[in-house]
Amino acid sequence: MVAGALLLAACAQPPVSADPAEPTGTDITGTWALVELLQDGRPLPVPAHGEATLDVESGTVGGRSFCNGFTGTYRLDGDALTVDGLGGTEMACAPDVMAAERAYLDALGGAVIAVVQSGELLLQGPAAELRFRRVPPEPIRDLVGTRWVLETLLQEDMATSTVGDPAVLVLAADGGLTGSTGCRTLSGRWADTGDALVFPDLRADGDCPADVRAQDEHVRTVLDGKTDATVDGDLLTLTGGEGRSLLYRAG
Repeated sequence: MVAGALLLAACAQPPVSADPAEPTGTDITGTWALVELLQDGRPLPVPAHGEATLDVESGTVGGRSFCNGFTGTYRLDGDALTVDGLGGTEMACAPDVMAAERAYLDALGGAVIAVVQSGELLLQGPAAELRFRRVPPEPIRDLVGTRWVLETLLQEDMATSTVGDPAVLVLAADGGLTGSTGCRTLSGRWADTGDALVFPDLRADGDCPADVRAQDEHVRTVLDGKTDATVDGDLLTLTGGEGRSLLYRAG
C-alpha cells in the first residue's frame, strides 16, 4: 500500500516546465527572400534592381535591404518577435531603391509576430507585413576557376557600389589571373601562400574615365601584397591593406 501511495504521488506531480527565460517558438532560422511587403494592407512596389533578404541564425539577423547589407538581433518567444539593433552599411542607391530599403527595415524593426505557413515566413507588425520564401543553401563555389563579379567595395565600415563595366576576377588552376577593374584589364599570376593570396606580376592595361579611377585604385590596392580570401556560398571576399575589401559574387 505504501508503494502504491508513493507511485500515485509521483504520477500526480506536474511535469517540469521549461525555463521561462528560454525562448521557444517556430524555427525561423535559415535564409529567406522577400516576396511581398504590405504597408497598411497595400503592397509596396519592389525595385527592379536589388533584393531584400533575411538571414536568421541563433539570436541574430542580417541580409540585404535592396541597397545595403544589415545586421541585428532578435528574440522569438512562441510567435512573439522582437528585433533590435538594426544597422548596416551606408551605400547610396537610386531613390526608389532607397525608399524600398527604408520601408523594408522599418517593417522588419516593427515586426512583433513571426509565423511559418506553407513554407513561407510571415513577419507582422502594427502597420506592415513581410512575406518571405525560403532560399535553399547556396553551394560553396570553388575559389579557383569561378568567374567572380565585383559587387561592393568596402573600406572600414563604408561600402560603395561598383561603377563602369563589370569588374571580374578569374583565378585559373595553372596560376594565371585574368579580370578587370571596371575600366582596365587585369592579367598576371596568383599564388596561395597558405595564409593569404599573393598576386605577383599583376598588370592593369587600358585607360580609366574619371568616375571609375577610384574603383580601379581600390581594386589594385586590395590585390597588392598579401590578400585574405574567404568564400561563403557564392560570395568571395578579398581583404587587403588600408582596411580595404572587395566583395565578389559568382556569376
